[in-house]
Amino acid sequence: MSLFDAYSDMHDENQAAALAALRMRDRPLHDALVRLLVADALDHALDIPPWQVHALQEGGPAPRPRAVAPAAATASPDAT
Repeated sequence: MSLFDAYSDMHDENQAAALAALRMRDRPLHDALVRLLVADALDHALDIPPWQVHALQEGGPAPRPRAVAPAAATASPDAT
């Protein structure tokens, strides 16, 4: 998990370069890390604060989306 923490805190350009280097050294680890980074960047139902869940059920405004996926999402086209 410390590897995930380190990569998730990187700026996109640094993350992409570090992921490319990791891919050359350890492909299975790279693929697992990319899956974690992409999953973390996706919106999830639990990302909505509890008070907004009630507003959504009542027809209130939708919550603002999170930031776009990190560079990991584009660093490996075969990472699914």
